[in-house]
Amino acid sequence: MPTDPKDVVRAFVDALNRHDWDRVGGLITPDFSYTIMSYDLPGAQTPMDGATMLKVLPEMLPALFDETGPQLELTRLVAEGTWVVAEAQGSGFFRDGSPYANRYANVYEVTGDRVRTLREYMDTQHTAQSFAAVQEGIRPAEH
Repeated sequence: MPTDPKDVVRAFVDALNRHDWDRVGGLITPDFSYTIMSYDLPGAQTPMDGATMLKVLPEMLPALFDETGPQLELTRLVAEGTWVVAEAQGSGFFRDGSPYANRYANVYEVTGDRVRTLREYMDTQHTAQSFAAVQEGIRPAEH
């Protein structure tokens, strides 16, 4: 029985939220590609392969966020064939205790029971301002 692509996306997001990097690795294809779709964020628009993502995220997230964050709450999934569009609300707390909130519309390509492509769209201006403020020790504006 074929795996529903929406279920694969749900499992992938759940593993990310739990920081279960072994499970995340098991849910991506060998040719996985992750791209933050932004013109302005440093490092964005450059596709990241699975090995790089599995190295960068476990190092970056604890440096910026408390032990729980950030978390993605899927609010809508729409699928056509192997492609899934997911609306989500991101939330959490930075290490200094200030809140993080963002809206996402991510596009996933699912092959079998694994994610092959992830294109992440978010409010990049808000992200850049929030990250810069936390890195400078200034609390970001709340939304």
